[in-house]
Amino acid sequence: MNQSLFEQSETAKKFVNYKLPRYDELTPFPVVMRQLLCILDEHLSVFSVPGDEKVLTQSMINSYVYKRVIRAPENKEYDRRQIIHLLCIGILKQVLSLSDIAKLIEMQTNQYPIDIAYNYFCDELENALKVTFGSRSFSELESKKPTVKSPLTENARSAVIAFVNKVYVKQSIYFAEN
Repeated sequence: MNQSLFEQSETAKKFVNYKLPRYDELTPFPVVMRQLLCILDEHLSVFSVPGDEKVLTQSMINSYVYKRVIRAPENKEYDRRQIIHLLCIGILKQVLSLSDIAKLIEMQTNQYPIDIAYNYFCDELENALKVTFGSRSFSELESKKPTVKSPLTENARSAVIAFVNKVYVKQSIYFAEN
């Protein structure tokens, strides 16, 4: 495969320009399952190649509630915090176990307010996507490290980088085959 063709492709550009909605951009109003699935699919389907299963389904979400990975909905409605947890789960379940994801989310939200922890996650994801699908100059990631470096920020960063590298490999294979 000619790697430079992939890096110049619309697929690569889609990832370089990908934006995960920030805390304040997510709906402040509770949503029902149907709306929740639309929100999750809108933001996570980009990471799949054709033929992949949905990243998150209703039965998966119900299982996460049953296993207490996320809080149960109130009146069958999910709030912004649950949406954030599911976005993070949908991304990280590609490279981490569900129990590790639950621990990582718990550690992050015990240390930082949810809006700060989630927005940091978004920044790290977008930075990793830009470098991995764009410049391929991984030293850029080092220059974009947070001003406060802690084991928690490094865990989140490492998990995101692992996910982005997996997406890169899957997407470049799909690109080469098609």
